[in-house]
Amino acid sequence: MIVDVHAHALSRDFLSELAREGAFGIETCPEGFRFAGYGPLDPLLFDMAGRLGSLERRNIGLQLISPPPRVVSHAGWAADVAFARRLNAQTLAAANEGGGRLGGLAVPPIASPEKCADEIRRAYDEGHVGVALPTSAAGRPLDDPAFDPLWAECARLGSIVFMHPTTGVEREAFGSYTMLQLVGWPSETALCVARLIFAGVFERHPDLKLVLAHGGGTLPMLAGRLDLAYEAPRYEANPACRAHITRPPSSYLRDIFYDTVVAHPDVLDFLLKLVGPGRVVFGTDFPFEIGDAEGAKALDALARQPEAVQDAVMTNGARLLRG
Repeated sequence: MIVDVHAHALSRDFLSELAREGAFGIETCPEGFRFAGYGPLDPLLFDMAGRLGSLERRNIGLQLISPPPRVVSHAGWAADVAFARRLNAQTLAAANEGGGRLGGLAVPPIASPEKCADEIRRAYDEGHVGVALPTSAAGRPLDDPAFDPLWAECARLGSIVFMHPTTGVEREAFGSYTMLQLVGWPSETALCVARLIFAGVFERHPDLKLVLAHGGGTLPMLAGRLDLAYEAPRYEANPACRAHITRPPSSYLRDIFYDTVVAHPDVLDFLLKLVGPGRVVFGTDFPFEIGDAEGAKALDALARQPEAVQDAVMTNGARLLRG
């Protein structure tokens, strides 16, 4: 079975509620909904019937859905347990419209780390199939020791943990040319996960199934630089870069999973060579245009790879779900 690990959805009812409340800048418009000041949202974000037609065309057996990052990372809601439960309930409602072809990823109240593990357990009991995390907790790095119970619980459950960058890096320099999504988000992923590596999160939780959006952003290209900090013998040696890990940082990159949303065949080829086909999983970023909504770019890039590599990438998602 082919699993799409990277897709976004919001239920129509939830969007209507947000529009009535004036939350997140959601407004109604003739096409359905929009963020204030922007064009309409793609109807496939909330039209589950149309989404199922896309899955059928592409022979996708299961698509894992999570809310868009703008909702997940909003600083005003990130610590709110009640809102996290509400958000997860709407994700599950959207998934339940899928006739078994949509699986919900639960979002914890990430800025309340002491409550995250309990909420993940609750979400699993309610029917979610995995976890979706932003790359920071309203500015607080996820390598903070306060988050270790969350990482431990995700590892214990054997849960897919899908990590998507957020608006946490939004600064003036990212304000034009869609720079936040194009450059800011990939950099945010690299920063977050490099900190997790040096903090020993993967050392302490080797069973963690972390899946990175956008092929890990810029992280794979930094493999050598991370090792330089670990290996620096004297003048630039930083004891913190060795304090929590027992092997070079780049070796932990093979303990992580990466989706195929990289939009270029040479980039996917590099990623496959760096971490191996067993660590790359099919994803689309559906339904967003700055992604690979129909998976065509990934499929074209994979067509250049040996058949065994293609088979591995297209079935890794199902293997992760099975445990």
